[in-house]
Amino acid sequence: MKILDFKQHSQGYLSLGLAIIIELIYTRNEAGAVGEGIDRVYEYIQQFGEEQTLITIGSGISAGEGIPGMGKLAEHLLVDVDQKLSNLQGLKSSDLEGWNTVKSELQKGTNLEGALSVKEVSPVVENLIIQSTYSLIAAKDSEIFSQVFENNRQLNLYRILRQYTPINNTPLTIITTNYDCLIEYTCLSLGINVDNLFYGNYFRKFDPDLYDEQHQQLKRVKRNSIVAVKDNNYILLLKPHGSIDWFSKKGGGTYLFQHASTGTPDIITPGKNKWRNERREPFNTVYAKCNQAIDKAAGYLLLGYGYNDADLQDHYDHESNRIKPKLIAPVYNSSATP
Repeated sequence: MKILDFKQHSQGYLSLGLAIIIELIYTRNEAGAVGEGIDRVYEYIQQFGEEQTLITIGSGISAGEGIPGMGKLAEHLLVDVDQKLSNLQGLKSSDLEGWNTVKSELQKGTNLEGALSVKEVSPVVENLIIQSTYSLIAAKDSEIFSQVFENNRQLNLYRILRQYTPINNTPLTIITTNYDCLIEYTCLSLGINVDNLFYGNYFRKFDPDLYDEQHQQLKRVKRNSIVAVKDNNYILLLKPHGSIDWFSKKGGGTYLFQHASTGTPDIITPGKNKWRNERREPFNTVYAKCNQAIDKAAGYLLLGYGYNDADLQDHYDHESNRIKPKLIAPVYNSSATP
């Protein structure tokens, strides 16, 4: 990781008010080692503060670990969705019209989000886009999980999240627009509990109404007196765009299945359908909790996040939030071999 620039912006970063911006580049060699500079970055993070800091993590962090970004995803969709469509029977003209428009834009060099926003695709095509996105990201995610689980790899988030391990019985909240599970794997390495609003045993169901009772524990205050106290030593992880391990069941309910071999995950892809999808569950509830966290935080640490979510940005742009301190680290992957 190499620091390109460090400067204070008095007029803000994308209308975000006073902010410290550190531009970073991942330089990962063939052995997977991170380049020089991470110690200096870590020093700034240590100075930024810990309590009531909201961390927002975007695709730049995942790209630095080798998770395919929007460019690779666009290339993959051009081939994979085309192939899937050619194998389907009974397609309507609207299915092909929508995809052909997106395909043409991608072939002209339009970025993925822009191409998917030109014309609304049909539910059939949208489902194929989600399936293709899942297959590409899940393959690399699974590879990284194996390396982390076998202690053969330490993710770059490890040192950062170790610094922000829940302290003084105060939970840490992280918002991520990423579909992958790298944050969860980092917490696994650190031995930190993650609350993602899914509860249960083997089958974990999205049920935010159970949030408060999940963190109650009994504490003896006197020999014959036991009281319920709140255990806040955990990370609340909010994923407003969904996750590769979220799956909705016919008949209702969204469940968490890690490394599922079949099914279509509950994720929101870019495009004209995005706004409508954000208003259905579980996304509507997750967005509401993200906005609450943004308003409640004393400061913001934004890592590899490109402000490409209008709903979240609206909340960061609120007058009361713009004046809060921010440490912003856009991350760029310069490695030829991720």
